[in-house]
Amino acid sequence: MQRCVSVFLLFSTILLAQETGARYLIITHDDFYDAIQPLAEWKHRIGLRTKIVRTSQIGATTEAIRNYVIDAYNTWPVQPEFLLLVGSPYHIPFYVFASSCYSDNYYTNMDYDIYNEILSGRLTVHNVTEAQTVINKILLYERTPYLQDSSWFISACLIANEDYGVYPPIGNDSVYWNDIRHAKNHMLANGYQIIDTLSDGLGNNSTNIIQAVNNGRGFVVYRGLAYNNWSAPFDVIPDQTANGAKLPIVLSITCGTIGTSLTPATAERWLLTGTPTSARGGAGYFATTTAGVGFITFLRSAVCRGFFNAIFAEEKQTFGEACEGGRLNVYNMYGSASEYRGFTTLGDPAMMLWTAIPKPLDVLHDSTLSLEDDSLVVSVLSQEAPVESALVCVLLDTIVYDYGLTDAAGQIRFDFTTLLPGQMHVTVTARNKIPYLDSISVVMTHVDETTGLEVTQFGGIEIRPNPFTHLTDIRYLITDDRQTRAIKVYDITGHLVTDLTERISVISHQSSVKWDGSDATGRRLPAGVYFVELEAGNWRTSEKLLLIR
Repeated sequence: MQRCVSVFLLFSTILLAQETGARYLIITHDDFYDAIQPLAEWKHRIGLRTKIVRTSQIGATTEAIRNYVIDAYNTWPVQPEFLLLVGSPYHIPFYVFASSCYSDNYYTNMDYDIYNEILSGRLTVHNVTEAQTVINKILLYERTPYLQDSSWFISACLIANEDYGVYPPIGNDSVYWNDIRHAKNHMLANGYQIIDTLSDGLGNNSTNIIQAVNNGRGFVVYRGLAYNNWSAPFDVIPDQTANGAKLPIVLSITCGTIGTSLTPATAERWLLTGTPTSARGGAGYFATTTAGVGFITFLRSAVCRGFFNAIFAEEKQTFGEACEGGRLNVYNMYGSASEYRGFTTLGDPAMMLWTAIPKPLDVLHDSTLSLEDDSLVVSVLSQEAPVESALVCVLLDTIVYDYGLTDAAGQIRFDFTTLLPGQMHVTVTARNKIPYLDSISVVMTHVDETTGLEVTQFGGIEIRPNPFTHLTDIRYLITDDRQTRAIKVYDITGHLVTDLTERISVISHQSSVKWDGSDATGRRLPAGVYFVELEAGNWRTSEKLLLIR
């Protein structure tokens, strides 16, 4: 019973730690709570302290959600910087302003002016499969970008759907083309190699978009008439794409192509298309819920230009910052509240955008720490040059969670007051750099009375993959083979579900055991959080494990 209680207390400690606040707040409909876990784990690991709340906990009305976010912003020691809403407008409603503008700005404007103090994103998912699909695409884009053919990072597809004076004398076509040229000039100045410029006047159509995307494009931009889907001949069906992990950011700079009720708009399916195991379409989608004619062409032009100014001229790093750049540009130029509020980020607002071929990071740090160590220095380089402002996060269960940016020399120092045996995860992310993930063994040492030498006794648990679906490998290092050991799995309530001790295999002090997500009787366990507990002599430690189905 004592071991069950210790596992339960560990889980309680994790929950209590979240009450210190969070940089990344996720509000999800209950249906998608399990599906969002892998994204939350990733964001937390890179240094965006993350908290997830269900609508059943805080309420599902617009007022209840806003009240919760305001309270978090005003009272949490760590304020939310990003807000992710998980659910279609049927699950988590848009707020509707008096101008009939559907918007998430209501949830992120903290001081009643108009500006977003928090950057929001929304996953307009309607079922668990869509949720798993979108989250997988976000992680493929940011955590494990497709590198076998790197040309897609510096390629784009830009579309001007000419309307030939449907709304004279505004001259929509010249505005569309000027926006396309503006984006293209930014891209050329930053080393882009392939930039499609498509238009109906040049004889292009939706087939050309599909072909370009399947070949790999980092951005897809549409300017022209639309509602629900882009107008012919560019009325593309995103479900027809087959681009795999070469996932673009799609800008639908036109009238409403976001569904504001249960049904998604056709163009919105750029984000939703695919399956949990087969990616296609886009990793992010930026569009508006509003519609109009006439001068609105110039308003949309300001949004489009502001987006690309943000990521290329201002070197903003995240999807949310780029989208906010577009919103701010239209509001600052024309004072359009409906366009500022209507343009919505569909996807992860904290997702790092690729604007170049990502380079690997060379990260230097100790491979092992002892309980007597009180600091860790991490040095970050790329192509032998120091990387300034790289985000470095160190994580050891609930004992250590610290993050910060590297200095001009590419270095950062972490100071510790308490360490426990285990695996300290080190994660480094930086603009246009491949994420670095590693772990450091934190070990217990003692002095052998006969030799005076320090002897390592215990090296903690390493679980890969985590989260997992079918099979995971649990490994740990114990250099004293005389120590007895046991490894068991508990559920979130502290109930023992299986004892894996008899399955342990040991090769040169490295012990490992595989687990397929079943209990002691062989029954497949439901998705959820589990805890692996290791006993070795007098030492005991636990590691959280997420099973997804």
